[in-house]
Amino acid sequence: MKKELSKIKLFQNLDKETIKELASIAKIKEYKKGELLYSDKEKIHTIYFVLEGVASLYKPNPDNTKKVVFLFGSGVVLNEVIIYENTTLLSCEFLAPTKLLEIDREDFVKVLEKSYPLAKGVIESLIYKNRVMSHQIKNTSNSITVDKQIALKLHKLAQDFGVITDKGIEINFDLSITYLSEVLGAKRETVSRQVKVLSELGLITVVRKRFTIHDPNKLLNYFNEK
Repeated sequence: MKKELSKIKLFQNLDKETIKELASIAKIKEYKKGELLYSDKEKIHTIYFVLEGVASLYKPNPDNTKKVVFLFGSGVVLNEVIIYENTTLLSCEFLAPTKLLEIDREDFVKVLEKSYPLAKGVIESLIYKNRVMSHQIKNTSNSITVDKQIALKLHKLAQDFGVITDKGIEINFDLSITYLSEVLGAKRETVSRQVKVLSELGLITVVRKRFTIHDPNKLLNYFNEK
């Protein structure tokens, strides 16, 4: 269990005694692609950490569409906000087979109260997510065209989930046009057209929901062009 704990960013600077306590209360569970972990405004009593896989956190819209807020891979805590109130703010589903480390909320709080580094890490994680949300609001504004929004998002996904292939950097999970439109808050048809534009420019290739970025720097330059 200690080896699994070492994969979580929040636990990497903790003393041996704190790690020992966390190891004694943690459990590991695996989930399937497409499985829903929890829903928006649901009361839950478990804090989840991603060991492997891809977790999508989103806000359901009244018309049954989704507004994707976060996309997280290994090493991340998904719902530290429930430490303060055990009601979720977002829904969470998996875009790939995912393995989680799980700790009961009350047990985690007991350890948290004794460890300043752990408490500091939780606060820093919340601040980081707040900054991510601020950047997303800025980068999906009406002043930025959809093609540039797609270019920036794919560049970030390549950084977070990319694997090197002979054709470039492949985002290592299935990414549908529908999901990409939910991330950007744009119409599916518009996203589909602009993905085609980026493909025709030779910046990306899409084969069966797998996106390959041929040169991340060129994609970023495309975003920065006026």
